Amino acid sequence: MKKINLIISAFLFCFYTTAFSQQTENIRDITILHWNDFHSANMPSMVSRKNKDTDEKTYYIAGGTSMMLGLIKLNKDYKTLVLNAGDDFQGSPVSNLTRGKSQMVLLNLFNLDAFTIGNHEFDYGYGALDSALKTVNFNYLACNFKNNKNNELIGKPYIIKYINGIKAGIIGLSIDDLMELTIPDNVSEITILNMDSVITENIGILKEEGCDLIVVLSHNGIDTDEEIAKKYYGDIDIIIGGHTHTALFKPKIVNGVIICQAGAYGRWLGKLDLKVDIDKDTISSFNGFLIETKFDSTVYDRDAQEIVEEMEMDVDKKLSLKIGMVTEDWDKQSIGQWQADALAKKMNTEMAFLNSGGIRKEILKGDITLKQMWEVNPFGNTIVKISVDGKTLKEMIDYNLRNKKTDDRIILSGIKIYYKSRKIEQGTDFIDSIIVNNDLLDINKSYTISTNNYMANQLKKFFGDIPTEINEINTNFIDRDIFIEAIKSAGIIEPTYEQRIIDLSN
Repeated sequence: MKKINLIISAFLFCFYTTAFSQQTENIRDITILHWNDFHSANMPSMVSRKNKDTDEKTYYIAGGTSMMLGLIKLNKDYKTLVLNAGDDFQGSPVSNLTRGKSQMVLLNLFNLDAFTIGNHEFDYGYGALDSALKTVNFNYLACNFKNNKNNELIGKPYIIKYINGIKAGIIGLSIDDLMELTIPDNVSEITILNMDSVITENIGILKEEGCDLIVVLSHNGIDTDEEIAKKYYGDIDIIIGGHTHTALFKPKIVNGVIICQAGAYGRWLGKLDLKVDIDKDTISSFNGFLIETKFDSTVYDRDAQEIVEEMEMDVDKKLSLKIGMVTEDWDKQSIGQWQADALAKKMNTEMAFLNSGGIRKEILKGDITLKQMWEVNPFGNTIVKISVDGKTLKEMIDYNLRNKKTDDRIILSGIKIYYKSRKIEQGTDFIDSIIVNNDLLDINKSYTISTNNYMANQLKKFFGDIPTEINEINTNFIDRDIFIEAIKSAGIIEPTYEQRIIDLSN
């Protein structure tokens, strides 16, 4: 499609319903319903919202397969596309125990037009994903992932849908840095194709097919989606995104490309209403927003809820056991630091490093159950002990602070780092001091660190090219089991948080 015509004044936008009340035969309506990063949040859950004036929290039930499906049915008609931007696996015990098949059973209820494969679909290995995908009744897309064994794409590169007289082409673009986000053995059969090449190729095909609308269904995150919009704005009209769990309550517009993303865990359903001039190949107007999946007994799908509850029944019998309690809402940041401390103590190491991306859910005030711990730590990573000398440790920290990524920060135990961020840009030594268990770092001393096997396999991502060989021992302890044991031992958790990476410039 040609570059979208979004040179619309605020005045015209406000009154577009009037301007198009007498719809011509060449202007057609289309609606895109979308969600992403559901992470097997099949059951509705308690959520909270803070009053910005009083700081008081209101608690209510939202999410779940049945509410998402009910809202989609309520908002869907003959002119609707239903799209999912990936990461439906991983997040609750039923997904782990069925190796993702539970999620495909439930997605089959949605009459999906297209699903883009996300990185967490590989958490049980490509073999498990391939097996689960064989059971689906919808199109699954991945134009940039190839199976090395048969040299074929693991999903369709694109589909074309005819909606209300509009010919819509949908390109499925999976995560470009899959190898950094997944345990290597899980994706050893996969080759990632060059993103620019596959986007260009598939845009060309869809233009030759005469598509009125080109949509990229992307599991790459908001930043990458913006870069795609900057490069391909002459051809792409819409990006429906996922991966970064970004709740865009209004679409982002980059070079005229409409970018949408609907948060995570089924809290929001995205709705994008468009008017398309099929003669001029332009979007005349649009309105995008998020619908909260707050529980409504008149909307939720009862049949879907029965299926979910049947799936959860066996899991609940095993995992409903109370193991402790928490005195106030326990956020991910505090959980991560507590777990790092528990890990260092259990493994008898001087330090522990964890990745913040491994903490998937907060725990609200009250009882803590086994099931909640499966939801907080769904991956079942094993614990690895590593040994490094002080000089190498300082180089690792130096790299991490220079290149830190806000989406998966390191969580520390047993160490405090004092640095000056203003010196980083100057290229000078910006680390003021490193304290390991109350003592200054000794560059000649050997230190022991506990971490999980994901971080151990991705040391380069977090710490760069490490010049010396690092001794690794996989203990085969499951991280979740260690944290469950620590909660049982503590009984009552009082959440705290300590600043362990201190910027002296501030």
